[in-house]
Amino acid sequence: MKEMRNPMQTMATCFEQVALFFPSGDPKLQESFERRAAYLDTRNYSRESLADALQTYHKKLGASTETQQMIEELRQKETLVVITGQQAGILTGPLYTLYKAMTTIRLAKEQREKLGRPVVPVFWIASDDHDWLEIRETYILNSEGKLSSCRLPGDGGGKSVGNQPAPAWEKIEEQLMGAMPDSEFRASVLKQCQQFLEQADNLTQWFALTLQWLVKKWGLIFFDPLLPEFKRLAAPMFERILKRHLEVGTALTERTEEWVKLGFEPQILSTGGEVNLFLSVPERKLIQYIDEKFYLKGKEEPWDLHALNELLTQAPEKFSPNVVTRPVVQEYLFPTLSYVPGPGELNYWAQLGKVFDTFGFIMPILYPRLSVVVLTASWQKSLKKEALTLGEVYGGLEKKRERCVRERDDQHIDERLQGLRTQITNAYAELGPLKEIHPNVQDWLIKNEEKVNFQVDYLKNKVWQAQRKRCRVALIRLQELEDGVAPHHSRQERVLNPLSFVVRYGLSFVDRIAELPMTGDFSEHEIQL
Repeated sequence: MKEMRNPMQTMATCFEQVALFFPSGDPKLQESFERRAAYLDTRNYSRESLADALQTYHKKLGASTETQQMIEELRQKETLVVITGQQAGILTGPLYTLYKAMTTIRLAKEQREKLGRPVVPVFWIASDDHDWLEIRETYILNSEGKLSSCRLPGDGGGKSVGNQPAPAWEKIEEQLMGAMPDSEFRASVLKQCQQFLEQADNLTQWFALTLQWLVKKWGLIFFDPLLPEFKRLAAPMFERILKRHLEVGTALTERTEEWVKLGFEPQILSTGGEVNLFLSVPERKLIQYIDEKFYLKGKEEPWDLHALNELLTQAPEKFSPNVVTRPVVQEYLFPTLSYVPGPGELNYWAQLGKVFDTFGFIMPILYPRLSVVVLTASWQKSLKKEALTLGEVYGGLEKKRERCVRERDDQHIDERLQGLRTQITNAYAELGPLKEIHPNVQDWLIKNEEKVNFQVDYLKNKVWQAQRKRCRVALIRLQELEDGVAPHHSRQERVLNPLSFVVRYGLSFVDRIAELPMTGDFSEHEIQL
C-alpha cells in the first residue's frame, strides 16, 4: 500500500507545494495576514446584530470585562477575528481544546499588535453536533497516576449537543471525587466544577463556563451556533447552500481529487447526494438530494426546495451546517483573519478551497494550534532513569517492560528451565526400552512426557510472574509514564482533560501554556512541571 504524505509536515516545510489548497497564504509569513486583512476590508458583515447577540449571551455566562470589550470592538468595521472551534466536551474535553483556545487568544493578540487594529479571539462551540460518543467521556489522572473516567449517562438520543441538558451535579461529583488527587487546589476546583454545572442549562453552557474560567485572564468570545439569534443571522447563508448544493458537491469533489493526486489522504469522503446541511426534527438528520428530490437521511418522505426554504424562513433554528459548510457559514458571519485547526481539520480544510469559491469567499489563513506534551517531575525522572525518548514512549512500552523484567533476571530463569527440559527429554529417552514390555508403553511414555512438560510450562509462567513482581517498582514507573504521556496509546493532548494538571498545579498550568512560543506549525512543545 502506498504511504500517504503528511500535510502538516508539507505545510510546515514546503508550503509552496500546497499553496493552492491554502489560498490565504503561509501562516508563518506576516504578509499573509496583511493581505488577508486587506481582503476582509472589502467585505460587509452584520456586525451590530452579531455583537448584540454576543453581548446578551455573554451576560448569561458572566463574561469578564475584557471579553465584553472585545465584543464591543466587533461593531467596528476595522475589527478582525481569529477563530477556532471544537465540540462541547465534558469539562472542556481533552487538552487540545485548551491548546486551541490559547493559540487563538495568542494569535489574536499578536496580530492586533502587528496590524495595528483590533483583532479578537472567538471560540465556535460545535453545539449543533450530535456525535455523542465523541464528547460523552473524559479522562483525569487520579492520585495513583492512572486514568480515571468521567462519563455522562445516556446515549444522547441523536439530538444536538446544545439540546442536551446539563447533568445533575450528583452524577458528576462522585466521579470527580474519585478521579481528582488530593492537592491544595482540589477543593476549589471541585467547587468551580459544581458552580458551573449548576449554572448551566445545557452541555454547551457547561463547556463555555468551564473553558471561560481557564482562560479568564485573557478573555475569549464564545459563539454558540445553536442559539436562535445566531441561526437567524446565518439563515441567508443556509438558503444559499440549499440553492447551490450541487455546485458545492462538484467543488468539493474537484479539490479533493487534486489533493489526492499530490499523495494526501482525504478527510472528507463524499458518498454523493449530500446537501451539506442538517435538519433537526427533532433528531438531527442530514439532508440528501436523490433523483431530483430532497430527503432526510433514513426517511422516505420527499421534500422540495420550496418547502425547505419555507421552513428555513419560519424556523431557521432547525437547520445546521455539516463539516463542509460550517467553515463557509463562519466566513459569512465573521471577518475571519485566521482559523486555528488541529491536524485532522487542516486536512479537511485543504479540500474546501473551491467550496469557498462557490460562494465568492476566500478561505482564511489556517494557523496550526499549539501541540504540547506536559511532563511532570516524576515523568521526567522516569524518562531519564530508563533512558527513554518521547518517541519511544509514543511507540508503546510493552517491549521496554519485557526488557526491564529480563534485564533484572539474575537467576537465568529460561536457561535453568531449558536445562530441566533437556534432562526430561534425556530421561524419557532412557526409558525407551520399556516399550518391549507392552505395545502401549510407547503411548504412555509420550503422554506422560507431555504432562511433565505441561507442568514445566506452568512452572515457567509462575516463575516469570514472580520475577515481574520483583520488578514491580520499575514496571509501575513505566506504566505511570505511559498513562501520563501516551494514554490509551495516543497523544496525551488527545486523551487527558486539563483538570488533570489544574487540580495539581492550579491555573498557573494555563499560564505555562500561554508562555509557549508561537511557531505556526504543529511542532511539539514541552511543558516541564
